[in-house]
Amino acid sequence: MAATENKNLDSLLSHRPEAQELVDRGIMKNPKVAPAIQQHREELNKAKIQDSLRHKIDHRPTREELVDQKILEPRMGATFEKMQNSLENKITERPDPEKLVEQGILPDAPNKE
Repeated sequence: MAATENKNLDSLLSHRPEAQELVDRGIMKNPKVAPAIQQHREELNKAKIQDSLRHKIDHRPTREELVDQKILEPRMGATFEKMQNSLENKITERPDPEKLVEQGILPDAPNKE
């Protein structure tokens, strides 16, 4: 069994990517660059992304602009009204607790005295 394991391990190691390929794919950090420089670069990239997102949020279109561009519906009240009616129907049709106890869905509550 050890020979088979060694063969499998050798096969896996022979197909292992080179260190430079891992660096290029962003899996491994470049060993030729000082860790302090790499950390500073990562902090700068993170700050750049945060600034970009903050700018996008600050300049996002208003609801009215999205309605004008046909991205949002002009009025969402009808959709919510349908959902509300559907919910009300389901609530009125749901069984009472006694029926659920009879069906074994709810445990039998002790009598309050």
